[in-house]
Amino acid sequence: MSDFKNIIPTDLTTFAPEAYLNYSMYVILDRAIPRIQDGLKPVQRRILYAMSELGIGSSSKHKKSARTIGDVLGKFHPHGDTACYEAMVIMAQPFNYLNTLIDGQGNWGSQDDPKSFAAMRYTEAKLTSYAESLMKEIKQDTVPFISNFDGTLTEPMYLPSQVPNILLNTTTGIAVGMATDIPSHNIVEVVEATKAYIDNPDIGIPELVEKLKGPDLASGGIIVSSKQDILKMYQTGSGSIRARAKYHIEGNDIIFTEIPYKVQGTKVIESIAGLMNAKKLLMVDDIRDESDHMNPVRLVICVKKNSKVDIHKVAEHLFSETDLEVSLKANFRLIGLDGKPEQKNIHKIIKEWCIFRHESIKKRINFRLRKVTSRLHLVEGLLIAFLNIDKVISIIRSSDTPKADLISEFGLTEIQADYILDTKLRQLAKLEEFTLNKEKSELEKEMVKLNKTVSSPKSIDREIKKDMDTVIKEHGTERKTEIIENPLPQKLDESLLTPSEPVTVILSEKGWVRSGKGHEINPSTLQYKTGDSFSLEIKTDSNKDSIFIDNSGKSFSIQNKEFPSARSLGDPITKFISPMPNTRFVSVFSSDIKDDMVIASENGYGFICEHASFYTKQKKGKVIFTDSKTQILPLKPIMKFDMIAVITEMGHLLCFPSSDLPLLKKGKGNKLISLSPDDKVSSYTPYMEGESIVIYGSDKEERWTSAKISPFVGTRGRKGKKIPRTFGTIHSISNNT
Repeated sequence: MSDFKNIIPTDLTTFAPEAYLNYSMYVILDRAIPRIQDGLKPVQRRILYAMSELGIGSSSKHKKSARTIGDVLGKFHPHGDTACYEAMVIMAQPFNYLNTLIDGQGNWGSQDDPKSFAAMRYTEAKLTSYAESLMKEIKQDTVPFISNFDGTLTEPMYLPSQVPNILLNTTTGIAVGMATDIPSHNIVEVVEATKAYIDNPDIGIPELVEKLKGPDLASGGIIVSSKQDILKMYQTGSGSIRARAKYHIEGNDIIFTEIPYKVQGTKVIESIAGLMNAKKLLMVDDIRDESDHMNPVRLVICVKKNSKVDIHKVAEHLFSETDLEVSLKANFRLIGLDGKPEQKNIHKIIKEWCIFRHESIKKRINFRLRKVTSRLHLVEGLLIAFLNIDKVISIIRSSDTPKADLISEFGLTEIQADYILDTKLRQLAKLEEFTLNKEKSELEKEMVKLNKTVSSPKSIDREIKKDMDTVIKEHGTERKTEIIENPLPQKLDESLLTPSEPVTVILSEKGWVRSGKGHEINPSTLQYKTGDSFSLEIKTDSNKDSIFIDNSGKSFSIQNKEFPSARSLGDPITKFISPMPNTRFVSVFSSDIKDDMVIASENGYGFICEHASFYTKQKKGKVIFTDSKTQILPLKPIMKFDMIAVITEMGHLLCFPSSDLPLLKKGKGNKLISLSPDDKVSSYTPYMEGESIVIYGSDKEERWTSAKISPFVGTRGRKGKKIPRTFGTIHSISNNT
């Protein structure tokens, strides 16, 4: 039982939340979210600090990466070596970091394959001069130091960055319940925006964005987001930016030389090749990857010379279909001066960084003040010794307690006395009053200047600007990513992307649909399921849609390329659309129809429907005829016909001008013919005045000339006149085409 005496029983419902909260805070504060002061995550900061302590600076020779990683893991970062090395690699990749912090030698990956870097035992590294600028003041008491993981060493809580590094390099991280995605920015623009804030702390975000125009991505390319979207991102601290590849035209070739951040050229090649294999890029003849060490990105898209498609429109289509244009998230979440993670707008980020930098410079000045004060104190002691050099030497030679005697004889402090005693007699004898007085004068002037600066916020502001200008002079670069406001990329018309070949679409009575190549197919010769038979057909093209109209007045659109081959029995049409049960289809026509259609119902109402109204992407269809209590008759194209003939089952015929019908997108329409209670419309047809029509009855069919039709011409909505009984039951009526 003695082994369990230190175990404290704890309720699980109490322990679990506390343990998870502790873990969450550790991930947020010590792993995933950067600090506003230096813009670094702990592992990045520890790598840079360890390299600095090892003396692997920008002016030294490259050293094995394994040496650095071992030092980092052993002293500051007790985690996996693979993850630590990968963090080091990212800081060395110029296509990942706009301002690289590590100068790598060896294979550090490529933009095409960022994770293809060699193992750390093969690569070598040293700090870049920019990384050194982040740590330039670290030994001047500018930042707090904390104990490392085992309490044997100390490490900086953050680095005394002289520029807002939080905005300069892309930072991503996923913590518990939160994430950060801070895009990189041009160092010159960031400094200009920071100066603008220093000059006017009440500056608005729109004015800041005039200086900080938008993200500047390490891989270059073009940002095509609108100014409003970019401004909103900076105002809220979150949003997204649209980035696309940069290209130019050489003859019939599209040459992409810069691609969006984090996009791999091989993946783009694969996606374009997939479109070509699927015959969705008929105008593209070939695609080549000509990237090499001189041209990290060079993707060549060869457009066919006889292609009628504008090359720039082909590029626009590729933007819409591939990762040549992507949307990049932006989430300005970071650990602020209060030590808490928060999503901040651009004004708050710059403000807090300036507060941090203000305090850092005050600490730097105070550090220098202590050095100057200490040296001045020693120089004053040396001057006393010089003026009494013989006496001082005599005391040192003869006294058993020279320190005490010097203090009592000349009124020195212990520090001054110790310094005089530690100075060699030869040096003490060679002291020159002029030199000492000159140094004293310079130290006193510097002390006055430092005291004046540290007590003046405006002077400190000038120091902040001066430091940033120094960094800009050494590391300032032109913007890599252009910002050009563009609308969303436009896809090419489907007919330009896929092969067009004639097809015949066949629908059976029981709703089985299929498609056969060519327009010579005779549907009556095809096999159907037992009890099924032919119903409708349309001769069209493979890259078009077929528009089906059901008996309730709904339209449905299906791409012809989706239909199975006519060699099979087909698929149920419900595989592609979702009509109501027991639906019967009365018409089918191609989506490229240019003529408006007459739509009429058995109860005698109808209208002319615009041809563009029939297309729909909805599987449940689109309501065209709004009276659901009646049945729809097969639709007829109006073309240039100026008359409409309507005939009922009881044999009433009425002809009237087509101009009497309204042109609608949907509706019930107007009354075509007046019906008796037991009668209904059996058929109708548009026709040209002066031409003949054909009437089909159960006993005979007959072509009527305009003279014979004339007595039946009347006003729309009338009952019409009864045709001779010799026709029997009227089946249908058609025009002379």
